[in-house]
Amino acid sequence: MLTDQRVVAFEEARIDPQCFRHRDHLFVAWCYLRAMPLEDALARYVRFLRALVEKLGVPHKFHRTVTWGYLVLLDTCMRETPALEFDALLAAHPRLLAKDALGALHDERGRVHVAWP
Repeated sequence: MLTDQRVVAFEEARIDPQCFRHRDHLFVAWCYLRAMPLEDALARYVRFLRALVEKLGVPHKFHRTVTWGYLVLLDTCMRETPALEFDALLAAHPRLLAKDALGALHDERGRVHVAWP
């Protein structure tokens, strides 16, 4: 998983941002979460994403809350359906691709609700 060309390109900050979309971000995070605990995956993802946005000259595009939110949501979906490969996981949890995906983590008063394992 961690040797996939998308993961390697992400970690080496040599991706074309025009070709690296939300689904690709999710794939890298999925690879991390398959290989390591959530806490380690978060640390690794944040480290390399920050390096990437710095190299691209857009450090303002890094948003810690959004990044953590998506990794927590992805981890939650993976725990609900642990045997699924990436494409099957997205098919089973289409909210991961929705623009308002992180809204699923909030109640009507804006409080975050996450079931930590």
